[in-house]
Amino acid sequence: MGFRLDSLVWIGLLVLGVACGGSSGAGKGKSKLDPNDDARTAYEKALLDFRRGDCLNAEPTFSEIRREFPYSRFAALAELRIGDCQFKNESYPEAIQTYRQFVRIRPSHKEIPYARFRIAEAYYNQIPGGWFMTPPPHERDQSAARDALIQLRRFVVDYPDDQRVPDANKLMEKCMSLLAAHELYVARFYLKREAYRGVISRLKGLLAAYPGSGVEAQALLLLGLVYLETNEVEAARQAFDEIVQRFPDSGEAKRARTLLDKTG
Repeated sequence: MGFRLDSLVWIGLLVLGVACGGSSGAGKGKSKLDPNDDARTAYEKALLDFRRGDCLNAEPTFSEIRREFPYSRFAALAELRIGDCQFKNESYPEAIQTYRQFVRIRPSHKEIPYARFRIAEAYYNQIPGGWFMTPPPHERDQSAARDALIQLRRFVVDYPDDQRVPDANKLMEKCMSLLAAHELYVARFYLKREAYRGVISRLKGLLAAYPGSGVEAQALLLLGLVYLETNEVEAARQAFDEIVQRFPDSGEAKRARTLLDKTG
């Protein structure tokens, strides 16, 4: 009887050891239920839909990945793709919010420059376009252009070696041209009402804030003419001389030379 009990004990220990050993061995391998595998599979499927232009199916899957696998590296990528879907659908305020949230909660992520540039692009794309039934773009609200210019300037300063900097510079030039044209439009509005100090203030602000805008010669010529109206001849001559020096081949330079001769 004692021998039988001993045998049963040994058999029980043997079975337990095999079970433990099998469990340990499985732990060393990669679990078929690895969350990263599930996140990767879901992300790759959604990304394929996204690249096909199917955000209707892709965006909900990206949102699910972010919700179900918050600690996976694919959650961060899914957040960016959600912003990209919103951007693609021209839901620019929503896209800006999504990209900003990504920047805020993942400040060290390698895709931060991408998110920052997309924020600037989203602002730029909200600038009113020209249409024959509406006033020209430079006569309309310029808040989107100002916001875009701020974001673009910060991007270039923070990431001077980023591959998107040339594109950022081109967008900045367009923003500055539009904003400068708006300031010139407002200055001419003041001129019609003979509000000369307001004209001078607007033009000087234009020249200081938007170098390379393409309207500097026009602004300087108008500035010089207004100075003549206020009997500030020396200030007028300085404005005309600057046109001749900086824009010698422009139509404004030809008129500036004539005015310099008359006021000399």
